[in-house]
Amino acid sequence: MQPALSVIIPFYCVERYFGECLESVAEQTLRDLQVIMVDDGSTDGSRHIAEKYARRDSRFQLIRQPNRGLGAARNTGLQEIRGRYIAFADSDDIVAPDAYELLVGVLEESGSDIACGGVQRFNRDGFYPSSLHEGIFDEEVKGTHITRQTKLLGDRTVWNKVYRRSFWDDHGLIFPEHQLEDACVTVPAHVLATSVDIVTGPVYFWRHRDDGPPSITQRLFDLDIIEGRMSQVTTVSEFLATHDAHLKETYDLVALEHDILILVTALPHVGDPAYRKKLVRYTKNFLASVDPRVMDQLNENARLCYRILQEGSMDEILRFVEEQPRTAFL
Repeated sequence: MQPALSVIIPFYCVERYFGECLESVAEQTLRDLQVIMVDDGSTDGSRHIAEKYARRDSRFQLIRQPNRGLGAARNTGLQEIRGRYIAFADSDDIVAPDAYELLVGVLEESGSDIACGGVQRFNRDGFYPSSLHEGIFDEEVKGTHITRQTKLLGDRTVWNKVYRRSFWDDHGLIFPEHQLEDACVTVPAHVLATSVDIVTGPVYFWRHRDDGPPSITQRLFDLDIIEGRMSQVTTVSEFLATHDAHLKETYDLVALEHDILILVTALPHVGDPAYRKKLVRYTKNFLASVDPRVMDQLNENARLCYRILQEGSMDEILRFVEEQPRTAFL
């Protein structure tokens, strides 16, 4: 029989966190689930945890593949879905107990294509607001759209949402196979949706790892993360340029306040001079594609940073960045 919801959970070497994630999905108040666990080549005990859930709960199924990354693992999971709706969870996070009942329920009532809800961060000391999602989920709104609620441009994570499967299939949505792939799917999905429902949360708890290997979003200055960030910004900005010029301006401001500043902040952490030049060239090209009115909306320090990047030498750029507090642009 067709389940109400298919949940895709890729995993790779997350033994210390994985059981908590799977238990939060197993105990959902919405019981009519298909849970697709995709082992992306784990070498630790994660696969044994997945095998245990697959044995004891017929809703859980395990798929194995060689390590290819999160986007590829999600795409593998998408090939197995049977549900009327689709959701994703990351293997070190926790889903709120009634999240899927709430999100599927609102879609059943509204007929919208996407339902999204609030997010909290957590670590060993407790829970705290997610700055990335700040102000987006303060009030419930049904049947809206990103062109009317442009704050949804900040809602770039895939796992605090439920998608109508027919919508997903109609638009052939797939994940790119690079790091930081969420926005390359979530922003186009928001634009392509006929309507979107916003529910107050939190529906999802996003872990900040205190120990063990850092998560993708904690490895800001790794070269594969830097490459992924550049690909993400380019993909989203170019998509919006062909679909909605006003949304592109709004997104470009978000990128300049966050993603591009992170790329600039990474410069002193990149040892290869040729790669530093590549980063500066990318940033300059992005700045050239941005409407000057967007630049005027930046705070004074960000404008100064970009002016030095455009006009100064590499030494001047590095000196400016190194003089800033570590968290100035992050």
